[in-house]
Amino acid sequence: MRTILLSILAALFLAVPNAAAHTYLDTTNPEDGAVVTEPLQAIELTYAGKIEVGSTFNVISSNGEKIETVSMDLVDGVLIGTFASPLPNDDYTVEWNSISEDGHPLSGQFSFTVDAPVAEEPVDEEVTEVDKEQAEVNETADNDTAETTVAAEEETSNNTLLYIVGALLLLIIIVSVFTIARRKNIK
Repeated sequence: MRTILLSILAALFLAVPNAAAHTYLDTTNPEDGAVVTEPLQAIELTYAGKIEVGSTFNVISSNGEKIETVSMDLVDGVLIGTFASPLPNDDYTVEWNSISEDGHPLSGQFSFTVDAPVAEEPVDEEVTEVDKEQAEVNETADNDTAETTVAAEEETSNNTLLYIVGALLLLIIIVSVFTIARRKNIK
């Protein structure tokens, strides 16, 4: 009986770290909720682990139009989509679908806004120091919010899987103990 319990406990400790080792979307450029103030001609999705060829994303404008990419490259866990010209000023949603190295499908979406100066319009406004400081505070707050959202989604996903694995292993332990106790009572 001791051998069975030790085997089950060993399996529990070996299974739990692997359950949390799935690939997930780590960062995006631009970040979720970002306001991009420079011309944007590429989007990058960085994963915490390897993803398979065939992973992709679509960029959709505020009017529902899909923006075509001229290339989609996968280099060291970074998926890069490049456009023929910089994205025009608008609100965009990126819908991504990826396949982790272990075959699990991954999907999600994030949004950003492009608000880059247009070349034809001269900019005569002077940016004051207060405006610069406020912009930095806003950018820091946006970055903190995006990081918190991604971390919360990852933690929820990993915790759910750990609870399921733990419950299954607990069930196996209980069934094993009752089976062994029943066999001893029969003899």
